[in-house]
Amino acid sequence: MLRIRNYYENKFREYPDMVDLLTFRQMMGGISDSFARLLIHENRVQHIFVKPHYWISKRSIIDYLLSEDYANRRLKVRV
Repeated sequence: MLRIRNYYENKFREYPDMVDLLTFRQMMGGISDSFARLLIHENRVQHIFVKPHYWISKRSIIDYLLSEDYANRRLKVRV
């Protein structure tokens, strides 16, 4: 698991520690806006809401990519 975490940390090293919704969608392989918001509203990824923007931590994105929910949805990150 640590090897996979290191892989994603290396893959996303160019991104800042906190990203906006659009960047989150890109990091997740181009998921739709509605699906990204669903992940946020279901608290699948940790986020901060500062009107009118959501900010998602890079660590939270990697945690989600390593989660069972991500594996069950069979999503693919294409960054």
